[in-house]
Amino acid sequence: MNDPIRLSKHVADQAACSRREAELLIEGGWVKVNGQIVEEPQHRVSPGSDEVWVDPQARPESVPPATLLWYRPDPKTPCDAQALQGSAPISRFPVRVLKRHFTQQQAIAGLEGLATGLVVFTQDGRMRRRLLEDEAEIEQEFMLELPGQLTNEAIDQLAARLQQARLWPLVPVVGKVSLNARGPQGTRLRFALKASSAQGVLALCAQAGLRPQALRRTRLGRVGLTGLEPGQWRFMGPHEKF
Repeated sequence: MNDPIRLSKHVADQAACSRREAELLIEGGWVKVNGQIVEEPQHRVSPGSDEVWVDPQARPESVPPATLLWYRPDPKTPCDAQALQGSAPISRFPVRVLKRHFTQQQAIAGLEGLATGLVVFTQDGRMRRRLLEDEAEIEQEFMLELPGQLTNEAIDQLAARLQQARLWPLVPVVGKVSLNARGPQGTRLRFALKASSAQGVLALCAQAGLRPQALRRTRLGRVGLTGLEPGQWRFMGPHEKF
């Protein structure tokens, strides 16, 4: 019986390609071992007993870094991209979902505590720097649910507090608060802010003596929750920008 060898070596021999090209084929999800996709080039196979299949449409290309958009459904759900791996994305364009899409993902402008809604994960270093360096210039939209029917005067007072808020000592919060809905179940306010965060909105409410029931981020820059239900996620498109 033949000794097990690395899958990348077997694919390189079978597909008549270089070892590096074989690794790219495997990492790209183009190779099956005994009917199951295997994405690890170091996986061991036994020639003659394991069936290795390479997709005829396979292309030995590097997998570009992915940015994932997720609708955090519940304040108790951790902001962890690995939790998305077992579910299929809402598709806007064809993407091969791979294990590597979920590794080394970092939550940018993540949500904590009470906040739900849009969370951005990215593997892209340039995207990460863009969001962090331009944090004060990217507008965020939040929907805040409050018990009772908040009066127009109370909303105006909250807006006045907003004008005095600071992200850092020299960086003022820029934005506005407005009434989105008012009914028997309570009041919903819309916040559109730059140089702030979910924690900033909650801190503002605490200063005003308000006790929010829920806080949902609906937009970060130009990217919103449109098309996503709670718990769902999708890949950020190549032409989308924050």
